[in-house]
Amino acid sequence: MHLVRHLLDAVLPPRCLACGSIADGNTDICPVCDEGFLTALPLGAFVYVGPVADVITRAKYSRDLAAARGLARIFAAAVDDVEGDIDAVTFVPAHWLRALQRGFDLPAILADALASRRRRPFMQLLRASRRDASLAASSSVDERRMLVAGRFVTTSKAKQLAGKRALVIDDVHTTGATLSAAIATLQAAGIEAVPLVLAVTPAPDGAVPTMLTTTTTTTTTTADLRADRST
Repeated sequence: MHLVRHLLDAVLPPRCLACGSIADGNTDICPVCDEGFLTALPLGAFVYVGPVADVITRAKYSRDLAAARGLARIFAAAVDDVEGDIDAVTFVPAHWLRALQRGFDLPAILADALASRRRRPFMQLLRASRRDASLAASSSVDERRMLVAGRFVTTSKAKQLAGKRALVIDDVHTTGATLSAAIATLQAAGIEAVPLVLAVTPAPDGAVPTMLTTTTTTTTTTADLRADRST
């Protein structure tokens, strides 16, 4: 098997998901682009800037399944030990029509990869009961909360997780309205729901949320994260 892998790498060398240059066979990102993968833990694996934003955009809006799977591998490795012991991994689902249009649901792919890596059940505990119109990135938190209110309902599998702990995976955190709605729905079903996202969008002033709460959000800045990365 290793010989076949080496032969394939020689003929079709692995390419960086972000820039397309030749990458090491054991990674999906080249060393140069890896410097742009700034962490936003414990809320998000990365900050939604630079190469991270580029690959996510390509995966979601260009229907690039290979990019989605590559992101899932990177995400699962980055958050392998985050939030300690859990009972299951679930995700914030898109409406089925939106998932059908894209060909896949990125949060589901992320959650499945993480569940496999951590050897925990991958379970769909939520369903989007309606398809809402998209809001502009400039929309306020209140506008987004009003839009997503009542969007999610639990599936029959949620009863199995009552009193247990589940990671709730989403792709991009902007205001936290969608993720908060999903978390609230699961909590109402008696599940200890722990939010975790692929990428966190920084505010115009550079502040990066690192914790999802109902009232205040702990933040850092992209400048701080780059400084931490260089030390």
